[in-house]
Amino acid sequence: MARPGPPPLPPADQREFEALVKAANDAATSAPASAHPDARAKPAADFEGDTNPATGEVGGPKREPTLHGDWSFGGRATDF
Repeated sequence: MARPGPPPLPPADQREFEALVKAANDAATSAPASAHPDARAKPAADFEGDTNPATGEVGGPKREPTLHGDWSFGGRATDF
């Protein structure tokens, strides 16, 4: 079943449109996402690799979530 679509562009306009879309996509994928100037940096991981050397846990968090006695995510403590 054929679906209706937009009318075709003249060939020169279609090439221009495709070039603009490609340039926008290239710019979006090559530019790093900038954070807000007041955003805090994520804390560094406590260890490298997949296994925690202190506990032997495999695939767990890279930072101890209860480091300061409170549960924390991304360096911010949360209180239940």
